Amino acid sequence: MKTVSHLHRIAAGLFLSVAAFSTPLQAADDASCKLVRLSDPGWTDITATNGVASVLLDALGYEADVKTLSVPIGYQAMKNGEIDVFLGNWMPAQKSFVDDLNSAKAAEVLTKNLEGAKFTLAVPSYMAEKGVKDFADLAKHADEFESKIYGIEPGAPANQNIQKIIDANDFGLKGWQLVESGEQAMLAQEIGRAV
Repeated sequence: MKTVSHLHRIAAGLFLSVAAFSTPLQAADDASCKLVRLSDPGWTDITATNGVASVLLDALGYEADVKTLSVPIGYQAMKNGEIDVFLGNWMPAQKSFVDDLNSAKAAEVLTKNLEGAKFTLAVPSYMAEKGVKDFADLAKHADEFESKIYGIEPGAPANQNIQKIIDANDFGLKGWQLVESGEQAMLAQEIGRAV
């Protein structure tokens, strides 16, 4: 039931996005109105969401063009009018990007397509079984983590938050290193361990 509701929200948001972006372009050449440019930061969930959006757009007579862009570059492309839709906005983590777009009157958040998700650090289950359940547990296992926290893509606000925690010695993490990475690299590392 939750999945169906989630898909209905995505469809509604996409329909509103298409309507919002096509309305001011009515005076433009017909061909230019048919292309909807979507940003994809390379996250599996957004790749799937953009896939659903592309099918819906096609059914509505539009063509979807999905560009793989990092989060900061995707928002800048939206501000520059090079991207029409981004379906992966994580609030409040990406608030500064959205505020910048709003102040430039370059975009508008039309709907939320995901609510209640956690935005935090995660550890593999074998580390949770060893007692790492909270940020405060990390320092006790510094050797096992090689005093490294793997963040997400470079430029992401999440990485800035992690670096602030390290710099402030919150949870005894002074001297730890933030390693900027990405979903694909993390999944490849875990798959490599499992094989």
